[in-house]
Amino acid sequence: MRENKINNEILKQMKKIYYPKGELYIDWMGYRITDINKPSYHHIVKAETLKEKELKTEATIDNGAYLGKKSHELLHKIELLDKELYNSWNELFILINKEKKYPNEELISKIFELNNQTSKIIESKKIHI
Repeated sequence: MRENKINNEILKQMKKIYYPKGELYIDWMGYRITDINKPSYHHIVKAETLKEKELKTEATIDNGAYLGKKSHELLHKIELLDKELYNSWNELFILINKEKKYPNEELISKIFELNNQTSKIIESKKIHI
């Protein structure tokens, strides 16, 4: 339970940083955050990898991506289907984190480019999301 509390606190901090008032409330994979598609925390570098390197596994802003539950599930499916695309998403998340603000036009364009690639993979594999 402690992990969820920490993740939720980090998500609150991330919302303040990346979603100032008036910005479109979409997650970092281009899906709208709603009461149904609530925010979730994605470790960019997996907790298991951090543990293997004897580093702290707690959620941090710098190692986190702000995703809705739908996107988070989709990302884990992509990890199994197309590791290169999965890595591209994580590279984009790192770029967004470096900016420490709502994604600029270039990053939003990249979000939707990767979103289109993701949709094509999911459709080609006939996977229901």
